[in-house]
Amino acid sequence: MGKSLVIGRVRGIEIKVHPTFLLTVPWVAFNWGYSGGYGPAGIAFGFVLMLLLFAFVVLHELGHSFAAMRYGVGVRDITLLPIGGVARIEQLPVEPRRELAIALAGPAVNLAIALLFAPPVLWIGAARGVENPLQLLGIVTDLTPSGFIVYLFFTNVMLVLFNLLPAFPMDGGRVLRAVLSHFTGRLNATRVAVVLGQLIGAALCALGLGTRVPSLALVGAFIIAAAYVEGTAVRVEHTMRKLRVGQFILWDMGGIGEHHPLPYALRGGPRDVAVVNGDGRVLGMLWRHDLMQALNGGANRFRTVGELMDIGAGSADVDETLYEVQQRMHLSGRRALPVTENGYYRGIFTNERFWYIYGHIARRPWLELRARLSRLAYAGRVRYSGR
Repeated sequence: MGKSLVIGRVRGIEIKVHPTFLLTVPWVAFNWGYSGGYGPAGIAFGFVLMLLLFAFVVLHELGHSFAAMRYGVGVRDITLLPIGGVARIEQLPVEPRRELAIALAGPAVNLAIALLFAPPVLWIGAARGVENPLQLLGIVTDLTPSGFIVYLFFTNVMLVLFNLLPAFPMDGGRVLRAVLSHFTGRLNATRVAVVLGQLIGAALCALGLGTRVPSLALVGAFIIAAAYVEGTAVRVEHTMRKLRVGQFILWDMGGIGEHHPLPYALRGGPRDVAVVNGDGRVLGMLWRHDLMQALNGGANRFRTVGELMDIGAGSADVDETLYEVQQRMHLSGRRALPVTENGYYRGIFTNERFWYIYGHIARRPWLELRARLSRLAYAGRVRYSGR
């Protein structure tokens, strides 16, 4: 539905608002204006509360982000959606202790805010003769300073409780996985958390439909979908950590020499190609985009490959895992990587190749895929043996 709007930046982390966030506007107008019977004053009051609610959500996500950064994990951005916020963390730590710390950092922020509001809430309760804490809920819809404070208190309490549900993608699901990982391993722990998440999501959907609260059913559907995505991602990562990149490399006619003229690199069609020396050792990469741009108009046809190659591309060893190689490509921003064996060039691994393999693993369980991947590996080796 369009690109998210950047509204700020905190310690290099972009704060964004997704276009669907505008769906909260009619909800606030209906809930605080029409349904509450307060008119324009109620709508204004509701908008102030909504802005503060999402400010608390941003602080919650910053709690996760700062904890992740403390462990050296990069954070791209935080995006506000109608149902909450999402922090895009590059790669959650596999170590249970670190994942636990990052997962609990968000609810800890909201708990601290709730504790700040607790003294005035207790004073309001005493002034009104409240005997049961639940009676305070009757004050949250009051268009008064007391209602304002009590609403913000319960908002943070609910953010803590809701996020600690043992369901992906909630923080409680990650806490559960971190704890179970000590006993069953990360993959089995993820499976348990995913199943619980989907059961809780289904229960919320049923409750939302039964009570005619569409937003609750929407949250339940989101939890079901996100739990499935999380489970698939972890299963694929688990498989990728077992597969060696040497099984899936592509042969590109043995690379190209650094002294060849640029047009020579077009043999076989435009493509990213490894640059090697006479002994077959990798010197760099010649990127298709750079090649075509340089040859546009024919003025640079006498330039050599060595003048244009990317000497910082690096390389991977045939025994490295698919996961390690893909992470390196992602962090470097490069779409291909030469693969070597004992220092000698053996082939190239590309983003297209990775996503092809990823798609097959994501759609089929690992045991069913072994035959397919073996055929892929055999095909890659046949190409190499034809050098």
